[in-house]
Amino acid sequence: MLKKTLLFGFAAFVFYSLFGCAGSGLVADATRSYLGTQAPGDVWDWTISKSTFSATNETNGFIYSGTKSVLSTGFLKLVITSTTDPNVAVGQAAYALELPGTAMIIKPAGADALPPIVACSLGSNPPGPTVSFNFVAIPKTGQNAQDEAYGHVTYTVAGNDYQGQTQRFAIDGTSLPSTLSHFVGDHGRMTNLNGPNGTTTSAAMTPSGVCALDYGPLAGGAIGVLQPAQDVDLAGLAMKSYRGFLIDQGKTQCVSCAPNGNGALHGSGYANPDGVETGVSDGGSGVTVTFSSQPNPGLVKIDLSSSGGSESLVAAVNVVAGKTMLFGYGLGGDGKGYNFLLVEN
Repeated sequence: MLKKTLLFGFAAFVFYSLFGCAGSGLVADATRSYLGTQAPGDVWDWTISKSTFSATNETNGFIYSGTKSVLSTGFLKLVITSTTDPNVAVGQAAYALELPGTAMIIKPAGADALPPIVACSLGSNPPGPTVSFNFVAIPKTGQNAQDEAYGHVTYTVAGNDYQGQTQRFAIDGTSLPSTLSHFVGDHGRMTNLNGPNGTTTSAAMTPSGVCALDYGPLAGGAIGVLQPAQDVDLAGLAMKSYRGFLIDQGKTQCVSCAPNGNGALHGSGYANPDGVETGVSDGGSGVTVTFSSQPNPGLVKIDLSSSGGSESLVAAVNVVAGKTMLFGYGLGGDGKGYNFLLVEN
């Protein structure tokens, strides 16, 4: 059930359109490639087609492959048929949500407490002459309240070269020193040879408006969406329905979310371990998501509350590929950072 520990063990909150991942036609049937990041700093490659998938964790060298099916609840079920990961067995399943050609979110097979993978489509670089992103942090090892939580950057684009000054903020809004961000793009895959702490940053940026950056092992990363030209409508955000994942009490749970009629959203979960396949709810009281303020266009402050208490989050928000997307970050009562993502039905 969704309890107080949701607020303090909340590692990923991902909502997705039922129809985006179960779409039909050439886009859904074609083979698609994605590059992703996973806390605290693992780089992933994914390839997915109509009925199969393959994946590689570049950071540790593990490979995975298997079959793909679409559940009645709209989630993808990815069944492992071959892997070199000693912690994953053949027959175990991952669950995923895909907006074809834009982004894919994966709950890995294996331990339920594993953080999700956020991946961006590969194929082409975002066009210039400038491109602006809002972003939130993927937590690094030892992430705390003084570390980067969110920010924004505008890149000047010259061919496949992207340069910009990143404006960075802690979770309480304190401004942090700006940093130079310099990427070279190759069909949507971006590389920065001088990332944070001198590490190589691997990234993906899509023309449709999503980015995912990985700063290297244990160093975390960032996820974001295109920065809107003006403030988003907060009241409108609370009038949409969503679905996706969250981690509650150390276990990843698939969830749905809808307007509560009082200007906020109400989220409820499917029962573990297979409620997402049967559509059975966990019967919990759920959480309330309230959009409170907007310090910069597309950067939105959020209050998350349940019967156990509340905490403040921040999200990067925009319409991407025709759907409102929110990529968010919060710091739990245990001092650990977590992410959440929402995608409109």
